[in-house]
Amino acid sequence: LISVKVFVLKQKQHKKYDQQNNIIHTSRRSSNFDNLKREDASRANENIQQLEREYVDPDSKFMELAESFQVLRDGQILLANGLHPEDGLKAKADKQDKHMLTHQQKVELGLESEKPGNNLWPDGIVPYEINTTSLTHERALPVIEDAIKRFNETTCIQFVPHTKTLEQELGHTGWVNFVSDGGCWSYVGKVFSGQSISLGQPGCLWVGIAIHEMGHALGEWHEQSRTDRDHHLNMRWDILGQSTKGGANYGKMDTRNYNPYDYESVMQYGAGSGMEVLQPELKFLTYYGSDLSYYDIKDITDAYRCTDKCVNPPKCQNGGFLNFQCICKCPEGLEGDTCESVINVEVCGGIIDIYPGQETTITTPNYPDSYNLDTKCVWLLRAPENLHVRVNVDVFHLPLVDNNKCYHWLEVRYNLVGQTGVRKCGTTAGDVWTTSAWGEQNLMLLIFDSVYGKNHPADKGFSLRANTVHKGCIPIPCVNGVCKECEAGQFRCQCDPGFEGTLCDTMEASAQLDCTFERSSQCFLKNTEEDDFDWIIYSGQTPSDLTGPDGALTGENYIYAEGSSPRTTGQTAILISDINFPAGDYCLRLNYNMFGADVGSLTVSVKDSKGDRELWTLSGNQGSSWRTDNVYILAEGDFKIRIEAVRGSNWESDIALDDLKISPGLCEEPKPLDCIASLKGTDYTGNVNTTVGGLTCQRWDSDSPTKHSYHDYDDHENYCRNIRGDENNIWCYTTDPDTRWDFCKVPRCDVEECRRSKNGYDYMGTKKTTEQGLTCKEGTFCTASANSPAPFCYVDDPDTRWDTCIIPKCTTQADECIKTPLGKDYFGTVSTTKSGKTCQAWSKQEPHKHGFWAMNDESNYCRNPDGEPAPWCYTTDSETRYEMCDIPFCQDLACRSSPCENKGICAEEAGGFKCKCPYGYTGDTCSTRDKTKEDCKRSTNGFEYRGMINTTISNRTCQRWDSDIPHGHNFNNLNAENYCRNPDNEPEPWCYTTDPNKRWEICDIPFCTTPAQECVSSLYGEDYFGTVRQTKNGIPCQKWSDLTPHSHSYNTKLKDQDDYCRNPTAPGDNFPWCYTIDPDIRWDFCDIPRC
Repeated sequence: LISVKVFVLKQKQHKKYDQQNNIIHTSRRSSNFDNLKREDASRANENIQQLEREYVDPDSKFMELAESFQVLRDGQILLANGLHPEDGLKAKADKQDKHMLTHQQKVELGLESEKPGNNLWPDGIVPYEINTTSLTHERALPVIEDAIKRFNETTCIQFVPHTKTLEQELGHTGWVNFVSDGGCWSYVGKVFSGQSISLGQPGCLWVGIAIHEMGHALGEWHEQSRTDRDHHLNMRWDILGQSTKGGANYGKMDTRNYNPYDYESVMQYGAGSGMEVLQPELKFLTYYGSDLSYYDIKDITDAYRCTDKCVNPPKCQNGGFLNFQCICKCPEGLEGDTCESVINVEVCGGIIDIYPGQETTITTPNYPDSYNLDTKCVWLLRAPENLHVRVNVDVFHLPLVDNNKCYHWLEVRYNLVGQTGVRKCGTTAGDVWTTSAWGEQNLMLLIFDSVYGKNHPADKGFSLRANTVHKGCIPIPCVNGVCKECEAGQFRCQCDPGFEGTLCDTMEASAQLDCTFERSSQCFLKNTEEDDFDWIIYSGQTPSDLTGPDGALTGENYIYAEGSSPRTTGQTAILISDINFPAGDYCLRLNYNMFGADVGSLTVSVKDSKGDRELWTLSGNQGSSWRTDNVYILAEGDFKIRIEAVRGSNWESDIALDDLKISPGLCEEPKPLDCIASLKGTDYTGNVNTTVGGLTCQRWDSDSPTKHSYHDYDDHENYCRNIRGDENNIWCYTTDPDTRWDFCKVPRCDVEECRRSKNGYDYMGTKKTTEQGLTCKEGTFCTASANSPAPFCYVDDPDTRWDTCIIPKCTTQADECIKTPLGKDYFGTVSTTKSGKTCQAWSKQEPHKHGFWAMNDESNYCRNPDGEPAPWCYTTDSETRYEMCDIPFCQDLACRSSPCENKGICAEEAGGFKCKCPYGYTGDTCSTRDKTKEDCKRSTNGFEYRGMINTTISNRTCQRWDSDIPHGHNFNNLNAENYCRNPDNEPEPWCYTTDPNKRWEICDIPFCTTPAQECVSSLYGEDYFGTVRQTKNGIPCQKWSDLTPHSHSYNTKLKDQDDYCRNPTAPGDNFPWCYTIDPDIRWDFCDIPRC
């Protein structure tokens, strides 16, 4: 009866409120819209400020958001800075929390004997009183009323004021009395009239604490007291104390366990030193506790049978449940009468059913272009009930804050879909996310959010692949293989090449193992916890200029050790083999890139029965190209390989590895290439000894059947050669008396396995398989002539004489030079002859008719389809039918040999070349490091100063920033040797001094007298002091001294910089930027050229 009265009263109140609102909305719709827009812009700015602020209030709602962030950077998972949940009211209340036990509850704990009874409140109605004589603090009434409201609105529990009339209606005299009586505590369940709920003031006066104690009064024990808690927590009794093992706070209780274990429950203690969460990524949930969780509400609904009277209720799907109003309550992001759809589905997201053997790709909107801001996408991944959902990360780029928070994020709910998940941002690839074995294993919910931080620019987004996996493969049992056919908890391991055994944990004696770092490939080396940071799998150029490779040696990916901040001098990144190699001889092929002015060292060592032994080491800048070395390993007993990169003295110290290979046996000398690298094959030392016609070559040290004068070739047996370079290709004398000599067919080393012409006449590759799968005759490859319909070859098949070959079209840009003697490979854009005549288009028959039909798409460019001495063309001069073109040989171009070091850009000049050197390098070939810095400042406080003054105003020598002697400090990661700097917004650059009696002092840095450059010369543009004052999209900049329309913390540091683009946040931001005068766009980068 009481419940019905309360519900009717709520309906009437809402109806009255809606009527009033209708009048207001009708008369002020336009005004309210404008107000809402302004409020939205203001809120968006506040969100960005909150994310960028270092300190987080441990009792704020934002604390719960910040705790869930996982920043993926440098191969590590980083948590947000400035979080101290141990200082929050919840943590303090957990320490004060206790139970007042009745005799019956002592029986349940085994402390006394007697049969227990039911302690739930009849009909879910809980009469209450508030002792205002005891609870006198101003927060007491608002906190209790707020907590009551949350129970009354989300469950069938109704806390109602206690009266004698109510006692008669309910048929019992039970009620709770809110008091302040020495801590935060309550009895568990309905025990007697006037039972107390103590909220000691002021420390217990927090809504989450009140809800926790009221939960006890309803009959709820702690979540960590559940009988199944050992699957989720490791209880450290050595820390908690053995006396707590059977106590009310930590002892196991009859907790009914209606639903899965919930780390987020308001009844869960924060996981401090006495409790270890067995899913460490979810530890942050134990510090929430500011409200009833999704599963707290479901627990109460089940315990109090709130839905027993529902008539024809809907069947809730996808983790939803029937609530006390007889409608489905859905996990966040799901909607519909039965939770059958996701929000915003017309824009992105959806419910995706995944079946065994299938794979689904999930991307951000617009991928691979940037996603839209102010967008929320929800994907529910759903597998059959007996399977897990697994997600493989191919690409992941979401923007992060320097303090390890997220502007935009992807929330991954892999444990329970109604439970908050980890919110991920940053950059990663190759990660695997799998649903928990103890949660809803066949459901995973992904929530992408670019709404909260919508005033920050979008990034590339992500591309994920979702599939299924059987529970027998959780966790992955196969050491070096793929788990297959996991039926009824069973599994079979499909071993990677080189491994055998039930778990693929035994290495085959003849195994050759690779590390290519490509997607889905395996590697025998793994990151270790023994180092300071991890190696990262990457593609393309490393993020920092002037260090690291431009891309992979082979394939798309490589692995590298990033030298930029927060890395410091001497820190290490280590790879260790995850298998024990059996004793014996081995050869490790090491492909490495050690480019950068301050590169540290790379070392290969092994650990076997003799201990640790260093086998190979290299240090310093080795240039921008990939290099290869073989490392010989002789091991006695099982051994492990260790590869260690040591970070150098500055950020220009990236070290990369690619295409590593270990093979049993000794390291062999490089074999002669069976391909031609030079123009005429003068370099060829391979073993081909048959001519293009299939004849066997005569030995060079013989004069039979042909007498000759090439006995300087005598030590080359009967292999094709052209050492003198007097022919256009390699050749040999033959053993056939009727054929004195002939050319040999050897592919070029730099050959492209593709065609540029329509019919493939230019193809000079090594493909030997035809369209029908037949094999070309021995010593021959697919080829074509000017008028062949396609590349073809004669085949070894009695029923087929020849067959065509499928050769793909080239996608790379053609060179503007010739690699082969006749220039058959030339597909550049020269369209004039040696004498300057314009070429006739190949598709035209005027003024000269011809039969080169296959050349119709070659415009009027010089080509050589028919084996002339050089590329040529028909001319537009009716008197000159055709003429040769003047195309240089690639080997004659000065820049062809890449003479410019350290990523300098080569330009051809008359008689040579000229290198355009990148910032920080000088010299004819950019080989000299230019450490010249401008020893002056351009701002008042010198925040940008990067010079080399290292003495203070009183002439004291500066202490090194990476040292704590004689003064300890927190700026060890500054990477500035002992030069004056201003990392904390002092009035001038300063430094710690080497004088034990003088901790620090400012430096005397003069102002610059030369004009500032209107270009960016440093890596991050922190030295830019030009006059650009608008963003790359043309929006004017806000003055740094102003705090409107955007509030910020740089108004003092940059107050003298007017509204010019600057970069006070380098290296956190990698280019000059500014706040804008547009209220809806907080900030953006500026468009400034590099010097």
